Amino acid sequence: MAFMGCFRKRILQLGAAAAAVGTAAATYMAFEAQWPRCRQADLAVPGLPVPWSGVTVLHLSDVHAGLFATNELSLEKVIDWALPVEPDLVFLTGDMLGDPRHSARCLGLLARLRPPLGMFAVTGNHEYGLGKGPLARARDVRDLWSKAGAVLLSDCCVGLPPRRGVRLVLCGADYLTAGFGLLEGAVAPATAPDFPILLVHLPPPRDSPLAALFPLAFAGHTHGGQVRLPGPSGLTPLVYQEGEYLAGVHRWGEGRLVVSRGVGTSFLPFRLLTRPEATLWRLV
Repeated sequence: MAFMGCFRKRILQLGAAAAAVGTAAATYMAFEAQWPRCRQADLAVPGLPVPWSGVTVLHLSDVHAGLFATNELSLEKVIDWALPVEPDLVFLTGDMLGDPRHSARCLGLLARLRPPLGMFAVTGNHEYGLGKGPLARARDVRDLWSKAGAVLLSDCCVGLPPRRGVRLVLCGADYLTAGFGLLEGAVAPATAPDFPILLVHLPPPRDSPLAALFPLAFAGHTHGGQVRLPGPSGLTPLVYQEGEYLAGVHRWGEGRLVVSRGVGTSFLPFRLLTRPEATLWRLV
């Protein structure tokens, strides 16, 4: 009987220790989800026209507005950081907005940004309510972007005012078509000497025909893995991410593809070894 009593006591001690470790881990992961890495960096862009060298772009992605309160808290920290650095452009690469009833906070924060060359957005699966979660519902938030002062690019292009006769031409791929309209040639991305830039939610593979049209692209979607665990080959996402690119700057065709880890979270309000990020890129 004494043995069984000691055994039960040991089991309870182990259970309490495991619960304490789990609580500590969840607390840290919730903290990391609200700890954005905000940075400024140069981005070397092959073929960038000289008049546009030095233009700055704030790249934001994947806030998942209305999903968790921590997402907007993280975005608020990003906006507070971004205002003094005064970006020339802001790119929003999808999964920013959610249910229209719960997107006002996100829109209000984004509206604080007043980039002189404009704010441009593309849709992700979250804008359409497409996802694997049990609460996913179809929706359409295209009319909300104007409240943040953003221009939605849905398989279309916008040319910026020229500098010494050269324009940056910004093109956006709608999530549902993955840029099919751009590939169809319905919209000509740019003609020389103009320089085309693609905004897209899901990072296109290296052999995508989009790579032949765009020497520079910005994407999101991956969250950088969101929760990564150490393994034999380095940090590995807990949930497998489709595609070749998880985060960072990659060679893409003859140009570059920039993939953001995003600002928010989905499924659970946790991150591990994958802090949210916002980057002010200086194109050179």
